[in-house]
Amino acid sequence: MPFPSRHILLLLVAVLCVGGLTLYWQWSEPAPVARLAEPQPTPAASADSLPSPLLASAAPATVVSPAAAQLPGLQGTEVDGELGSDSAGNLRLNLGVRDYFDYFLSAADSAGLDAAVEAMLADASQRLAEPALGQFIGLLGDYMDYKRASLALLEQPLSAAEQAQPQSQLAALQQAFDKLAELRRGHFSTAAVEALFGAEEAYARYTLDNLALLTREDLSDEGKAQAQLRLREQLPAAMRASEERHSQAQAQQARSEQLWQEGASEEQVRQFLALTYDPPTVERLLDEQRNERAWQQRYGQYQEELASLQGNGLSPADRQREQQRLRQRLFSAEDQHRVETYDAIAVKQQDSETSGL
Repeated sequence: MPFPSRHILLLLVAVLCVGGLTLYWQWSEPAPVARLAEPQPTPAASADSLPSPLLASAAPATVVSPAAAQLPGLQGTEVDGELGSDSAGNLRLNLGVRDYFDYFLSAADSAGLDAAVEAMLADASQRLAEPALGQFIGLLGDYMDYKRASLALLEQPLSAAEQAQPQSQLAALQQAFDKLAELRRGHFSTAAVEALFGAEEAYARYTLDNLALLTREDLSDEGKAQAQLRLREQLPAAMRASEERHSQAQAQQARSEQLWQEGASEEQVRQFLALTYDPPTVERLLDEQRNERAWQQRYGQYQEELASLQGNGLSPADRQREQQRLRQRLFSAEDQHRVETYDAIAVKQQDSETSGL
């Protein structure tokens, strides 16, 4: 098994460091978060008493929030996450709280950070009473401070030396994970870290351990596969089932892509997918693959036209404007953030390759 390419490593560093790129590229200055009340002691929220973070993730609420309905970027959506209190009135800590934070903060790009936070507080005040509301507001302040602090981790790409050998790449990833774990524990209590990030950290460790297996020269491919199976068996049951489904889906996707590349017809791909999935799922997957292939073709065209702008004598400002026009011409408004993310990753990859020359 080959070690991941530098492009994949850069993407993995970003995932390990910040858990996604949304909001991180243009995070604004701190917004004032009024602390309505000091959090009261929360004896029920201990690391031992918390439910499994993966199992605690709540389904989206069934009622559209009036506060969210007025917020650009969230109009017409249902509130994601979960807010609740225990029998003592304390905030119930689980992954649903983090989902709730991220749901409202995802509107910061379109509505502004202040407006997103204001809408979140308005909605939370309808769901929680004291002391849970005060605890929620305190935790929100900690969460936003943590988000800002984690920006620095995103700005530390792999150096040329770190990309030279798989062992160096792995060490850099492990260091990034350790720094992020330390950052979280500097901003949150042990119970909050477990509730908000426990599942993510468990899966990150699993991913790093899998990457470590790829660098081992004392194991055959069969030995590595067996070791990976043992790692998977150590995951919590719900996470293990999710990983198994994810691995199966990845294998199916890889085989589908191979069939397309080999010139297979859509009917041949349909027959392959039908070996695993029911007819409605097959048609949904085919539709997703058509859309993805069309998107990748548009992005390839975009890259070609973008490259032609590099040598036409335009000033940096004019070239930036032409690039924006190109994005708007080739992609829908819903695709703009994905294009920007792909472009940012490409720039980081190019900078790393240039520094390695």
